[in-house]
Amino acid sequence: MSQMQPSGQYSFFHFSILFFGLANVKRHFFSQVKSVFNYEKMQSHLESQVLAAAEIVEQEIDSEINKLENMDEDDLEVIRRKRMNQLRKMKEQKDMWMTKGHGVVQEVENPEQFFKFVKENERVVVHFYRDATERCKILNEHLAKLAPKHWETLFLRVNAEKVEGMAERFNVFMLPTLMLVEGGKTHHSIIGFDEFGGKDVFPTARVSEVLAFHGMINDSGMFANDNKDE
Repeated sequence: MSQMQPSGQYSFFHFSILFFGLANVKRHFFSQVKSVFNYEKMQSHLESQVLAAAEIVEQEIDSEINKLENMDEDDLEVIRRKRMNQLRKMKEQKDMWMTKGHGVVQEVENPEQFFKFVKENERVVVHFYRDATERCKILNEHLAKLAPKHWETLFLRVNAEKVEGMAERFNVFMLPTLMLVEGGKTHHSIIGFDEFGGKDVFPTARVSEVLAFHGMINDSGMFANDNKDE
């Protein structure tokens, strides 16, 4: 059975990557700024302002490098422990979301089930659809791809013809409609495909961008409030 690598050595390896990365950023940024003025004729006062801003950036990077240079093993161990704690909380949060049905698009069978979902989850994306509507099928495909990538949000779909009274209750008169619920309250509805470009063909990434714009999903897979430090 192989032995585990000492945490200090592991942390120093990552520290080295971070240190040399900052140094390269500093060197590349400052050389790029100076090179502009080697080939472009600009007014002297503008050049002075930009170079002054570059000097500030260089000083900030120098400051970060200096902090890293002066870190001892105890400092690195604190960073490692904090990161491990964050990863542990993320796993616990994901496990909890899994028990609530996150990771797939859940089919709503009745109003009672819908309100239970909304009450127990911070963010819910609800697709009101009809089987015979082609655009609903298109949106279903996109949401089925997004749900496994965004555990931080619960994805639901409601058959407007089978779950009686739901569409009327939420003033859904056009399909497909995406109702965005946060904190138990509807704050926006995406009606049709206008926000996706108005055409039937568009990438799943476009749906992701729109949902992120409305604060329903996050590229990191978790919002700040989902993973507060104790």
